[in-house]
Amino acid sequence: MTESASRQPHSLDLDAFEPPEFLLATLNSRIRDLMNTTLRQHGLKLVEWRVLQCLSEADGPRTVAELAELTVIDRTVASRLVDKMAARGLVHKQAMAQDRRFVSITASQAGRDLYQISDEAAQDARRRLFDGMTDADVQTLLDLLSRMHTNAASPVRQVQPAHRTRRMAGR
Repeated sequence: MTESASRQPHSLDLDAFEPPEFLLATLNSRIRDLMNTTLRQHGLKLVEWRVLQCLSEADGPRTVAELAELTVIDRTVASRLVDKMAARGLVHKQAMAQDRRFVSITASQAGRDLYQISDEAAQDARRRLFDGMTDADVQTLLDLLSRMHTNAASPVRQVQPAHRTRRMAGR
């Protein structure tokens, strides 16, 4: 028995709840809207702010692949985003010495400054999102989301459709 299966209550009736995947998807959409509205006053979108956050808080440069993973977007989209941010002077791109096909990306001073200014607004929006929750509530939420994240990443069990099972049993 897997660790996640051993933690799962045997009497869990998922039909008794609002579909969690729908609630999470709509919550994600609302959070993006809240953050984009908040950051728009600084000329940023949430994904751009996240790139600046990743670069400003990094110990060194990042690659497009790393930024794509950290911002949860496609590599091609991340590459285009970095190009647009470089054109705005928010990031610097430099070809990597070991393989010039790849670039390292760092936040420019203007990008770091914009991140610092916009971060206060982003933190205010996050406080609004968690309004009325205690630290324990937030920790429980994060623990549950982390468990769901792990469960969703585990291999999907292949289940034979009932009609195939019956036909094969009759052979």
